[in-house]
Amino acid sequence: MKLRRIIVGLLWVLSLVGISFYGGPVSYGFFIMITLLPVISLVYLCVVRWRFKIYQRLEGKSFVSNHAIPYFFTLQNEDRFAFASIRTFFYADFSTVTGLPDGVEYELLPGTRIERDTTVIGRYRGTYRVGIRTVEITDFLRLFRFRYTNREPVEVSIRPNVVTLADPSGLQLARVLSRDYPFGATVPDFTVREYAPGDPYRRIQWKATAREQRLMVRRVTGEAQPNVSILLSAFRFQKEITDYLPTENKMLEIALALADFFLRQGIPSAAFFRTDMLTRTDIVDRDSFDLFYEHCSDILFNPIYGDGNLFAETIRQPGVADGRAAFLILNTWTAKAERLASLLNAGSVPVIVYLVSDRKEAPDTAHLPLTEIFVISPEADLQEVL
Repeated sequence: MKLRRIIVGLLWVLSLVGISFYGGPVSYGFFIMITLLPVISLVYLCVVRWRFKIYQRLEGKSFVSNHAIPYFFTLQNEDRFAFASIRTFFYADFSTVTGLPDGVEYELLPGTRIERDTTVIGRYRGTYRVGIRTVEITDFLRLFRFRYTNREPVEVSIRPNVVTLADPSGLQLARVLSRDYPFGATVPDFTVREYAPGDPYRRIQWKATAREQRLMVRRVTGEAQPNVSILLSAFRFQKEITDYLPTENKMLEIALALADFFLRQGIPSAAFFRTDMLTRTDIVDRDSFDLFYEHCSDILFNPIYGDGNLFAETIRQPGVADGRAAFLILNTWTAKAERLASLLNAGSVPVIVYLVSDRKEAPDTAHLPLTEIFVISPEADLQEVL
């Protein structure tokens, strides 16, 4: 393109010399043509910029991070002249369009269109733009190139992914399982009710089932037994979205992976996070897990949600200070987090901390005998690190 501009510039100087020393209709005609060519090219680019149409859509209603979403786009020429060179560039900070690299060049003849059927993968939970970000157009003579932002971007809300942990070495289950009281959310009594999806099979009352000709389970009442606590920080300390979005997404993935794993193991858990107020979710069946999933989809991290209030209010919750274990999911290790771990360790409660950070080494916990910290990169694969 630079060479073409130099050639046109030299031809314009040559035409100027021609009309200055020779004159005549040929010299003037050549001068006018060379002078108008760049102007025509610029006008052409403006028209293409104004008339070029892009249509995009995503297939589906609920989108999950790291899952392929059917994505369709159409490049349309509705005019009677050709679009010489169209290049598309995609949003790449938080999403990936599969099978289509950036900068593919398209030529659109009059009244034609180009359709592409592919998928887009949103890497993080949150609301952001995906698909075509910018368009680059070039004139016929390739003298000028103009890139502009797509006027109709696609905005998508991505929900967190639930990673299934098969045999997580980082959960320190030996400590969790070493507590000397039985698993179970409550103590069963002698009344029964109809079976509901998610009820443990061990609570099926077979005599009542035979009598009623439908599955019946024992009702559960009484005091809650100590369980596993999951504390999720809602504190945001980074300022740029490219920094905090991967971190927060990984924190949510860890919280959901833990809750899902304990549910599948039949270990009751209680998940806590604090925004404007403390939210507690006791996860004992799939319905309660789904409720926690909705909380994780909607939670808004904020710099004002410091961990101090979360720790102070959670330690007073039933089943935390005398539970089997406490799992802390944080993005910063603070003196308040250290204080909480010390209080829990004093009650013989193991503390496992997942610190989502780019730091290389975990903080020193030699003075906390029942506390272990795992540093997890925001881009790590949980199935590899847990």
